[in-house]
This record gives sequence, structure tokens and C-alpha cells, in this order.
Amino acid sequence: MSQIAPLLSRPSAWLNSPGTHGGVVISSRVRLARNLDGFAFQRKLSKVRQQELVDHLRATVDSVARLPGALSLRLDTLSDLERQALVERQLISRDLAGGKKPAGVYISGDEIHSLMFNEEDHLRLQVISAGMCVNANLELAVQLDRALEKALPWSNHPDYGYLTACPTNVGTGLRASVMLHLPALVETGEFKQVMRSLGKLHMTVRGLHGEGSEPSGHFYQVSNQRALGHSEQQIVDHLNETVERIIAYEQLAREALVSKGRLKLEDKVHRAWGLLTHARSLTSDELTDQLSWVRLGVSLRVIAWQNWKMLDRIFLQCQPAHIQLQNADAGDVEARDRLRAELVRKWLLIPPGEQN
Repeated sequence: MSQIAPLLSRPSAWLNSPGTHGGVVISSRVRLARNLDGFAFQRKLSKVRQQELVDHLRATVDSVARLPGALSLRLDTLSDLERQALVERQLISRDLAGGKKPAGVYISGDEIHSLMFNEEDHLRLQVISAGMCVNANLELAVQLDRALEKALPWSNHPDYGYLTACPTNVGTGLRASVMLHLPALVETGEFKQVMRSLGKLHMTVRGLHGEGSEPSGHFYQVSNQRALGHSEQQIVDHLNETVERIIAYEQLAREALVSKGRLKLEDKVHRAWGLLTHARSLTSDELTDQLSWVRLGVSLRVIAWQNWKMLDRIFLQCQPAHIQLQNADAGDVEARDRLRAELVRKWLLIPPGEQN
């Protein structure tokens, strides 16, 4: 039985549509990068010292955090598929999942908190939840960080603040982000202008799975680009202000699609619905792209079908690792694509009275 089996079949903390702002905002995340005094940065550590670091961090976090239903895992005891499923659930980074060095992760029972050990930094503390809630997440992250700091002396400079492996994280060590669904800005051609503006505001945009991932399904993560010279609250306030502007632009673009290009919008939404309810084979990328249009159609009531929870279920449960870990006959790509299409057809066509 998989070590992460309890996670696989349940909803994820960061995916609870429609979220806020009519489905534009998916989730908010706060990450704090920390390094332990007395240990070199992980790239300078031998494997023996890295294992000592991971063991020390796991033991300390287990005793200090005490989050209900928490799961503490060594990455070397997980299969590649289990690691990938944790990436799909936004609980660990792709770098941690693909690494060969000693590493670990501590996940709270509600999946709101996760702590990665020996990623780029010694510890990365993450708080993630659905909707526009960066301030609430920051409060939770700081609360746990302060508790840990009593038992773990973090590397700190009197002038620069927390010392981190990447210079852009030096200072607060904070990386705050909001995941947005922006199909209308992309469709109207205005997204490139928004991207140019974000660079001037010291913001960066990443794909669905963060750093190094390509955008898919019109999902984008907007985050701060620097952590030095500003307080945690100032960084979060700046992010919130920036994201609110993007949301306003997306909502205006949606209004334009409805008023000036409704036929084209309806065609895209209904084509996506038709493909998802009739396809016999679906790749993961096809599913994400078509779900994006259905999601927009549900938000704008272009289609009568209204079931946000089912959209979330399909989005998460039909990702590659989730399918393979829960279905023994989904080992090869062809079988997986066939099963994905079968599940999507089944779940989208469940009569309203039988949905759960």
C-alpha cells in the first residue's frame, strides 16, 4: 500500500472552487526559506551531513509542530509516482521530487502546512489554501516559524536578515504567491501586456507547478521576486495589490468576451464540453486545457451544468500520478489516457441528484 494512500482520494486544501472573485483566484501560498546555523548550504554538504540535517529537522519538527494527522516522510522511501503525486497536490516542489539527495517532507493532516527538508534550502515551510488568503497564510507560517526557531537556530545576518541559498530570497526568506485562472486575458491578447507590467513591479509569473513549470490551462502563479529590503507584511501587501489589479483586468476581459465575442466564447466552451464528454482518450495537457474553458463557461454560466466540486475532482484525480497510484491497469501512457477519458465522461455525466 502506498505511504501517501490517505491523501490520494480526498480533496486538496488549495483546490476548493470557485474560490474567490468568480473563480479567478484558485489558491494562495506562502513559503519561508530557512537554513540551520552550524550546517553549510546543502550544495556544500556531504551526503552524510545532509542525512544528519534531514534527520535532525524531521525529529525537531515532529516534536515542535504537532499538527493534527501529520505525515512525516523520507523521500528515499517514496516511489517516483508517490513523489509526483505530492507535486500534483502542490505539497512538494518538482526539484525536491526529482532530487537524489537525502530529503524529507512533513505534511499536516489538512495539507495546509508542508515543510520540505533539504530542498534548495535546509527547510522550506509552506502554507497553502484555497482562495485569496495570503495574509491568513502568512500568519500561520510565521506562527509555526517562531515556534521552530526556539528549537532551531536559523542562519541570520544582522543587516541582511535570513540567509538563503538563492540571493533573491535573502532577507525575509519569503515567497508569497497567488494562483490565478486567466483565460480571458489570454484570449483577448492582453496577457502579454500584463506580464510586462509585472516585471516592473518586481513580480514574477510561473506555471501551475511553480518554478520551472510551463503554464497550462490558463493557470498562472504570481509571486514576489525579491525578499530583501521589505518586511513580510509589505511584501504581502504589494502582492495583494498587484493581484487585485490582475483580477480586475481579467474580469473586464471576461465581460468583453461575453458582450463582444459571445458566439466565439460559447463555441470554445461547448467544444471543450463536447470533447470531455465524448473523448475516448485524453492526455493530461488536453484535459487541463479543456477543463479551463469549461471552468470559464461555468463561471460565466455559458453552460447550464454547474458543479465546481466535480471540476476540482477531475482536475486533481485525473493527473498522471494520481491515476496510476489508484489504478493498477494504468501503467502505460495509452492505458492512462484511455482511463482518464473514461473517468472524465463518467464524472461529468453523473445526474445532479446522484452527485457527491
